[in-house]
Amino acid sequence: MNKQQGVSFFGFIIIAIFVAFAAILGFKMVPAYMEFFSVKKAINSIAREGSGKSPQEIREAFARHAEIEYITSVKPADLVVNTQGGSVNVSVDYEQVVPVVGNVSLLFSFQASSAQKSIE
Repeated sequence: MNKQQGVSFFGFIIIAIFVAFAAILGFKMVPAYMEFFSVKKAINSIAREGSGKSPQEIREAFARHAEIEYITSVKPADLVVNTQGGSVNVSVDYEQVVPVVGNVSLLFSFQASSAQKSIE
């Protein structure tokens, strides 16, 4: 006689709770990272086009990008704009708090920069 193998109903419920919690975390994390990649894309774009522009003009260009790409976590005043020898470096450091359930939240700390890495 063969003994039955598998997961009991109680075991299945425990596994389902862990899978549901992981799915909730995933669904909460994806928008934060998508916005971060939009911020990186926007600052890289304005840094490429920003040579010869003042920091205020660069911030205004970011404001236009932010409105188009629905970036709400970073404001133009949060940007750090450095110009050296005609090249523009735009960077930003920001944190985003994402509520999960009840009083439990996720804290993301993002750093984005348009600095080009030299290839040697």
